[in-house]
Amino acid sequence: MIPILFIYGLAFFTFGGAVLLYPKGLQDKRLVQHIWLLGLFGILHGASEWIDMFKLIEPANTLLFNTINLLLLPLSYLFLLYFGLISLVNNFKRFLCSHLVFIITLLITMFIALTVQSSDTLYLAGNVWTRYLIAIPSTFLTAYTLFQYKDIEGSYIYKKHLLALSFSFFAYGVLAGFIVPDAPIGMASIINTSIFQETIGLPVQLFRALFALLMALITISLLKRMRLEIESKLVQLSKAIEVSGDSVVITDKEGIIVYINPAFEEQTGFTKEESYGKKPSIVKSGRHSTPFYQNLWETILRGETFRSYMMNKTKSGELYHEYKAIAAIKNHKGEISSFVSTGKDVTEHMLLEKKFEQLASVDKLTGIANRLKFDEVLHYSIDRAKRYKIALSIILFDIDNFKNVNDTYGHLCGDDVLKEIARMGNENIRKSDFIARWGGEEFMILQPDIPEHEASVLADRLRKAIENHPFSTVGKVTVSLGVTNFLETDSADTFLKRVDEALYDAKTSGKNKVVIR
Repeated sequence: MIPILFIYGLAFFTFGGAVLLYPKGLQDKRLVQHIWLLGLFGILHGASEWIDMFKLIEPANTLLFNTINLLLLPLSYLFLLYFGLISLVNNFKRFLCSHLVFIITLLITMFIALTVQSSDTLYLAGNVWTRYLIAIPSTFLTAYTLFQYKDIEGSYIYKKHLLALSFSFFAYGVLAGFIVPDAPIGMASIINTSIFQETIGLPVQLFRALFALLMALITISLLKRMRLEIESKLVQLSKAIEVSGDSVVITDKEGIIVYINPAFEEQTGFTKEESYGKKPSIVKSGRHSTPFYQNLWETILRGETFRSYMMNKTKSGELYHEYKAIAAIKNHKGEISSFVSTGKDVTEHMLLEKKFEQLASVDKLTGIANRLKFDEVLHYSIDRAKRYKIALSIILFDIDNFKNVNDTYGHLCGDDVLKEIARMGNENIRKSDFIARWGGEEFMILQPDIPEHEASVLADRLRKAIENHPFSTVGKVTVSLGVTNFLETDSADTFLKRVDEALYDAKTSGKNKVVIR
């Protein structure tokens, strides 16, 4: 019996040790989040079986060994029971009605059962009740939990291991929970270790030891497979990072660079030797405000991922745009151990977007704003004028007899006239004013925060400047101008309609004049 108990205890020590020594940093949280409880069960259970072995070696200390085992055996099964309960709650989202109360109820029941026992039969009764009240539910619940684990996403590659381990715990539960020492307690007088040995011809401890050994071997194989799988994924991830076109930077918790990928070197011009030991601020452009960086750190320290467009600077001082994603990496204790950031170079995209925006808002011929952009600025200015009671005026002017210019000198010459008038309009307005080509040979000037009479003054000054300007080829060109001031009751439509009417009056009353409405 001593060799059997030695192997029995050694198998559980191996099982518990394999679990507890499994690298915490490589754990698949969904699958082995509470596996340490199984490790404690294995160590304590192995110790319990070796104490039974020592009891046979040194019978004189039987009382001491019985007292220790009276504590160790139920404690080991309690860890196993808690593993089954908490795994079901956390991993399968099933609410077990107060599992803590369930454990306490088991302990109280066991305590009551033991209080009616004499001191001579206390250990025997404790052993039997431990197996009935704790061993059976804990081993069966663990077997069920491991069986359910096979359905967790990502666990299919461990399915055979989990099924084998589940069966081993179930079989062990039958052997350790129902085959109890011979005692006048419940079914212990009918189904016990003595009757089992008489029937089978071998002690039940041998079969328990075999299943304990099986559990240890399966667990070692499972954890090894998990480690190899995770290492394989890390190699794949490392290779993906190396060949990625996006820059990747990893720093320690102090923000010191410990890794950069080739894309970062190519994008910034900084080599690994020049980057390691430095902070990511080596590419800081100085274009972002202090609140921007405060928000960045607050976000990642909350455990969230910071995402934003950033402007950084290469080693040569050239600015570039990138879309950044920065996050904190936590260790198995939940503490921040490092930071990782990825960056996609979007410089070309940003420049192209800016160009498209410019094309959408600038008149291609004259280089000033187009009608679409003027509408946008006009609506903003009207809202501002209404809110802050600010004066607002617009000037609409049109080239007189422009059709004759095109017909006589050609459209290219007409285009030159349009460009020259746009230039003169820009030169004769204030910095706060806004000029745009309204369409054809019409131009619009928006004047915010200007006294009512000054709009007409500027309009007349512009009229005279154009009238006196010597246009090459064409010679003399004149314009007619309509001026109006914004009223509180105006909308954009009524405002524009009134200035259009003013221009019409200027055209029909002789041209080359300013009309105010």
